[in-house]
Amino acid sequence: MSVLTVSQLNRMLAFKIKQELKFKGAAVKGEISDFNIHFKTGHAFFTIKDESSSIKCIMFAGRVKKLKALPENGMSVLVMGDVEVYEREGSCQIIATEIAMLGNTGIVYAQTELLKEKLKKLGIFDQEKKKQIPLVPKKLAVVTSSGGAALQDILNIVGRRYPLCTVEIYPATVQGDTAPASVAAALRAADISGADTIILSRGGGSSEDLNAFNSECVVMAVAECATPVISAVGHETDTTLTDYAADMRAPTPSAAAELATPDITDLYSSVNVMKARLDTAFGLYLREKMIDVEKLDTRLKASSPKRRLIESEKRLKEAETKLRMLFENKLRLSELRLDRAASQLQVLSPFNVLGRGYALVENDDTAVTSVSELKEGMDVLVRFSDGSANAVITKINDRKADINDI
Repeated sequence: MSVLTVSQLNRMLAFKIKQELKFKGAAVKGEISDFNIHFKTGHAFFTIKDESSSIKCIMFAGRVKKLKALPENGMSVLVMGDVEVYEREGSCQIIATEIAMLGNTGIVYAQTELLKEKLKKLGIFDQEKKKQIPLVPKKLAVVTSSGGAALQDILNIVGRRYPLCTVEIYPATVQGDTAPASVAAALRAADISGADTIILSRGGGSSEDLNAFNSECVVMAVAECATPVISAVGHETDTTLTDYAADMRAPTPSAAAELATPDITDLYSSVNVMKARLDTAFGLYLREKMIDVEKLDTRLKASSPKRRLIESEKRLKEAETKLRMLFENKLRLSELRLDRAASQLQVLSPFNVLGRGYALVENDDTAVTSVSELKEGMDVLVRFSDGSANAVITKINDRKADINDI
């Protein structure tokens, strides 16, 4: 037998209790007594007890400040916190994190409120974690009682609004002691089914009938679903913790079916509107492209080899016409000049002079232009306009001719 010191024993007890998960976040109901707040630290020290037992509690100042109201001695309360061993005295105490005044509300309500605060602090209800509900689902998974009216409401509305959607049912016990585990298991099965949306549904009932949907295991199953979840539990005025954890809350199962599916009539209308817009946009686009094609065709024709050849032929013909006109003009001008020169030559021709009674004297086929070229006894040829005659120079007179000699 080993012998322990008091400190060793208390340390072992403290260690064992810390390792025991059931002492973490424990909820203990009792009557409060000896409640007081330390004037320096602000910590609250008190005791809770029942008919036969009591346990000391401490709530640190930061938690005390968050209390909506301070409890009074003799009040029935629900304390949530961690159970620890105060080693110096070897006594158990509760390090309180929440105090709920039970009053006339009952233990279940207080436990729900404490659980709500716990889950809220864990971020289970954070809005940024909410998933978008698909607009046009192919498959819905419904977790509910297989024989309930809520299921029939959902099936009828889905069939009327969007009959193209497949609905798979995951039956669960929704009331009683086995309900939390049954609902949680059905949620996990629905989550891996490939459904686009899960509807968690239960018809109306008393607050006690809805307790399963305030249980921690069901709320955590909702939060852990990768598939978007719509919570539709009870009547419109009922609110459960699954409503906070779900991605969307519906006031009734019928409303959940409407939120989960589109109206096929509206879809057809939207498709027709989009088709009309698409036709208009495509028509405008097509006209713009046809204009572009026409512009390209015009540019292509303007720059095509055939077009260039036609233009070159046209320019060549124009140049040929201009050249011909220029040549003809030059030819006519030359002819005019030639005619003028011929006329002048005709006027100056010695044969014209001979026609007026003059004669041309030649010696050895050379015209005699001066009397000094002649010699007496020289044979000469005398040409007239109508013939010629041979003559012999018999006498030479070197006197210059006078106008009177003619």
